[in-house]
Amino acid sequence: MRIMVYGDSNSWGFPPDGSGVRFGRDTRWPGVMAGQLGGDLVEEALPGRTTAHDDAQMLGPAMNGLRHFPVALKSHSPLDVVVIMLGTNDFKARFSPSAQKVAANLHKLVTCARQTGGGPGPWDDPTPPRMGLIVPPPLPARVDDPNWERAAEWAHGRTASLALAAQVLRLGETLDVPVLDAGKIVAGSCDDPIHLDAASHAALGRAAASWISHWA
Repeated sequence: MRIMVYGDSNSWGFPPDGSGVRFGRDTRWPGVMAGQLGGDLVEEALPGRTTAHDDAQMLGPAMNGLRHFPVALKSHSPLDVVVIMLGTNDFKARFSPSAQKVAANLHKLVTCARQTGGGPGPWDDPTPPRMGLIVPPPLPARVDDPNWERAAEWAHGRTASLALAAQVLRLGETLDVPVLDAGKIVAGSCDDPIHLDAASHAALGRAAASWISHWA
């Protein structure tokens, strides 16, 4: 089985200690997941990636997950499974955070895959891979603390993030796509509320492997 994880910094393995030194493959949740499932893993993760927003404060259009998704699907094909874990960066204040908007953009990503292909057939086969959505954990209360140095950047994001799981679970029912709520498994670290620590990566990787084994 060939699985692509399409995500942001929490799939890339950005550490909460501020060093920027990526966790090792066996520590990152996609690597833990792949170790349990076996098969071939493609880690298509980019720190700062949004569902469908350009970000002028980072790499502009390169941060837009929807723009890059068709390229990722075709360049990494053939793919049996694609797991999307995006949404956290959409809760930055500059994107006017809204759970409904994030869910709508995830809908666009699933539709994009179904229109692009990239599944287990030949390169030009329009068959899409099987899709799964992981809802990122809500932003912890610390993001609302005015003493946190990045509070202004994430203003109003926590409220929107708390509503995301319900929106995506409904989306999964509508699109017939499996959904895993990571907020029931992990949370942002005490040091950095945006990013997962090593223990959370391990827990999420194990949970994702169990989840995928039931539908892939």
